[in-house]
Amino acid sequence: MKKCIQLFQIQNSQQAIILSGPPGTGKTTIWNSTLDCMELADGIKNKVFLIDLKVLTKEQLYGCLDPVTFEWTDGVFTSIIRKVAQDQIEKHNETRIWIIFDG
Repeated sequence: MKKCIQLFQIQNSQQAIILSGPPGTGKTTIWNSTLDCMELADGIKNKVFLIDLKVLTKEQLYGCLDPVTFEWTDGVFTSIIRKVAQDQIEKHNETRIWIIFDG
């Protein structure tokens, strides 16, 4: 519970947060519980994009530029950023966006 409170307090003032620790210490449980409690408390939905870094190359994650055609191909992270930005422009809804890099 103490770690959930700390995460809640930190997220109020920071744009990026790192939860680190050995496997099995509760990092996923902490962020899941904190997001659930925040949504229950204020009614603002949380939208979570979970990216597993262990299965992606740097190009798959961020995108790449074709050296011949100079055509950009988005990666997973850049496509999420574009989708989030477009949704915010179109819908003007109040949603907390979380992009979680797991691994």
